[in-house]
Amino acid sequence: MVFLLLLPGAFFAPIIHEWVKARTSAALGDPTPKKNGFISMNPLRFFEPIGFFMMLYFRVGWGQPITTSPFYYKDKRKGILLTYTTPIVANLLVGMLTIFIGNLIAMPLMEWAVGNFGFMGAPVQWVRYFNTMVYLFGHLNIRLAVFNLIPVFPMAMNKILHVFVSPDTSMRLNHYEKPMQILMFLLLIFGVLESIISPIAWIFERAVSF
Repeated sequence: MVFLLLLPGAFFAPIIHEWVKARTSAALGDPTPKKNGFISMNPLRFFEPIGFFMMLYFRVGWGQPITTSPFYYKDKRKGILLTYTTPIVANLLVGMLTIFIGNLIAMPLMEWAVGNFGFMGAPVQWVRYFNTMVYLFGHLNIRLAVFNLIPVFPMAMNKILHVFVSPDTSMRLNHYEKPMQILMFLLLIFGVLESIISPIAWIFERAVSF
């Protein structure tokens, strides 16, 4: 049942991230997302199966990485920063807003279900499922925002980091991209990243909880 309740968040959180990235880059003058068909309201254009299953099992993942061309930006450095920080902010805001609204409606919905069907009524259980699904949707968006702060491809911070380092350092980082990805997966599998991501995500969740 938990996997079913995770499905909306696991599916849409990465899509929100990549859709915002595509829109931001296009707004800055980059025609690449439109040429590749990513200026679209079709969520399946942004779906990436491995990232989706990562979202289900590890509660962090990714969508279909959107190719951007920073050469079209009037200010290349500023354009890259906007293109890759805006999706992080979007996931964070969607997650916090969802949890805030979920907290507002959770108790009234439960009171309505109990008042009309009793504590043992099936609608009470469905309300519990719905409230949990809403929370998990927000939770996964916040976790994805935090996950993207890791400076390893395909995370957004990887692109942001290259803005601030020298060309030589950028080349060295590209050279070690695969080993860094393997290390990231190992840290994720053995729970090391979880011990970092969860406390940070909790801070944002706590800020909108009451």
